[in-house]
Amino acid sequence: MPVIPKDPLEWLALFRQQINEIFNYLSSLDGKTNLGEHEYIPLLDVYETADKFIVEVELPGFETSSLALSICCNTLVVEGMKREASGNRKGSYICLERHFGRFCRTVEIPPTADVEGVTAKYEKGVLSVAFPRLKDKKVIIRDIPIEQGDGNGK
Repeated sequence: MPVIPKDPLEWLALFRQQINEIFNYLSSLDGKTNLGEHEYIPLLDVYETADKFIVEVELPGFETSSLALSICCNTLVVEGMKREASGNRKGSYICLERHFGRFCRTVEIPPTADVEGVTAKYEKGVLSVAFPRLKDKKVIIRDIPIEQGDGNGK
């Protein structure tokens, strides 16, 4: 008998779990032979302190050589590939819940972050990317005057 959630957040968690199961089932129908290998979506946290912005990405079991970080315009791009270790399992799976495969996550960088001073560290399965705040806080929002047209499209 299924457990009936009492809290609305528990209902959402149950709904998310059911949706994940549906998508996992549908992705297994496309003929892939590697059951656990498909698009991987790591969880991440973004927070700020008084002097920096920090992005933490949960990446258990990854090698640093299989991870790549880049900055494109005002976006941090985190990419990687996790493959199942081959040769150490002899037998067939009864349950396979771990995910393997390629991932790409993007995070918008705040305009007051110093992209030149960014640092990254991978420790205990968590990739931490820190952006120091810019020292000279320029005005990042400004008004743009609108000119009145003459009505002729010119």
